[in-house]
Amino acid sequence: MISNSPLDKTQPTTRDIREANRLLVLHQILLRTTSTRQELSQLTGLSMATVANLATDLLEEGLIMEAGMAASQGGRPTAILSVNAAFGACVGIDVAETYIHFDLYDLALKNITEHQVELPLTRKEPQDIVQAIVTGLDSLLAQAGLSMEKVVGVGISIPGPFEHSTGVSVFAPSWGWVNVPLKAMLEKEIKVPLYMDNPLKFNAIAEAWFGAGRETKTMAAMVWGTGVGMGLVINGQLFHGASNTAGEWGHSIVVAGGRPCRCGSCGCVEAYIGAPGILQTLAEIDPQSKLLFPENQTRSIEAIAAAARENDPVALAVIQKTATYLGAGLSSLINIFNPELVTLGSWVADSLVPVVLPELLKQVEQQSLSQPFRAVKFTLSDLPRNPVSLGAATLVLEEFLAEAGRQPVMIR
Repeated sequence: MISNSPLDKTQPTTRDIREANRLLVLHQILLRTTSTRQELSQLTGLSMATVANLATDLLEEGLIMEAGMAASQGGRPTAILSVNAAFGACVGIDVAETYIHFDLYDLALKNITEHQVELPLTRKEPQDIVQAIVTGLDSLLAQAGLSMEKVVGVGISIPGPFEHSTGVSVFAPSWGWVNVPLKAMLEKEIKVPLYMDNPLKFNAIAEAWFGAGRETKTMAAMVWGTGVGMGLVINGQLFHGASNTAGEWGHSIVVAGGRPCRCGSCGCVEAYIGAPGILQTLAEIDPQSKLLFPENQTRSIEAIAAAARENDPVALAVIQKTATYLGAGLSSLINIFNPELVTLGSWVADSLVPVVLPELLKQVEQQSLSQPFRAVKFTLSDLPRNPVSLGAATLVLEEFLAEAGRQPVMIR
């Protein structure tokens, strides 16, 4: 189970231990969908008596339910426990630079419904985004016939660095935002707990809970879309860094004095392999290319991928250059970070990884130290839904379960 916060170094109290045990039991029931008390004891290392007491409390509160009976070996049948999915709902919202995606999940993280709105490729003011989030959330709940009272929390991903302590969007380069108090603005409109961060962190949470990183302790989860970055998991913990900006790998330099980047620097990874950078590469190779749709990034990336599969020379040249820049960035990451796994996700990855991966692996191997290269595995994210909104909803659930672990909740 991934942890989203540093370990508490203070001496735990009896109450702390009970809270941690409640959360541990809830996590295991959630991850396994259903469990018996005996299985929970084996999985958590807690005594049968402790698990039985905790299960009794959780059943009375309505957080878990009995979902049938399982035959035991030589004894009485034992109850199968599951999370009471109908107790409430979690919302995950992925605010990207060209769209806002909304997902509604029950407390077992089964998707109930989804909604998406497209954003114009123009500068957006903070109030525009706030209004789009509020309106889209209302539409999402209306689709499900659900009231806000059933929502235990909303997770919202915002592009760029985000400061937890103040709820401030520090920098959103595509929109020209600097130090926008976005959480405070949203809390005036949305009256349930809000959990906000950037897509790198939420994508890593989703990969660690449900994706290829489930059995991995050290992982880099790449978001490859209009922007580029990494969520980092170290020893099973999501790594935030000193100012919650860990993972801004897309703004590391691969070409000294190279292309201007929207962050204000030059030669960044993102300036070459983000969707706009790939389109710039295509325009440099063939300004009149039939694959180039300047006002539609998605269509252009899909066209490049399709043409590369047909061995189109222009598309193959774009793939070669993209693999070269991406390989340089990844080899530095691998040499420094030494991960077991690198997942490549988001919409550009979905289109390009199948055609770019052979050349990419070749480039990475050439530029990496042999020992960390042999230790790492690359894979395209296989999460079935939007991983950023899934990760945002997962964090909501983690926080809700942690709160439920601290004190009994009211039965609804």
